[in-house]
Amino acid sequence: MTINPPASPKPARWRPAAAVLAATAAVALATVPALTASAARVSAPRPSITSVSFSGPHGPGVASPAITITGTNFGATAPAGTSDNTTNCGTYTANGKVYGSKLYFLDDANFEAGFSNSGGADCVGIIVASWSPTKVILTFGNAYGTFDHWYLTNGDGYALSVKTALWGGTVSGLS
Repeated sequence: MTINPPASPKPARWRPAAAVLAATAAVALATVPALTASAARVSAPRPSITSVSFSGPHGPGVASPAITITGTNFGATAPAGTSDNTTNCGTYTANGKVYGSKLYFLDDANFEAGFSNSGGADCVGIIVASWSPTKVILTFGNAYGTFDHWYLTNGDGYALSVKTALWGGTVSGLS
């Protein structure tokens, strides 16, 4: 009697999940057009802050100091803002604007200016005095200095954002 060897098994019809994912990724990448040099230039470089300086008076009951921000890639124009004349803290004239998360200033735990979200807006607005791709000059709106410690003093810690660039330090240079 002759014994026949068992029939060879049929090839498996399944593939491990990693192989399926790799094959899917390869097909997806093959269908995405490659970036050309001109397409790579279209994406704007991120803004960057290199220095911040303060000038003008300090303390309560004085006009807003100027904040000069130097850097790169700020863009030719300021971000769009909305009026900050009517706030939860009261109604002000010439209180500047709020800019969402595109432009804001924070003086430690004392006050914040220029920020807004769906929950509301800061009571102190920002006034853009000058804007260029490499230099921004800001002042605060008329709510500045009207309550508690809503003013700058040399030695205050601060943080600020211009578009996506962040910077922080200690206030100095005020008279």
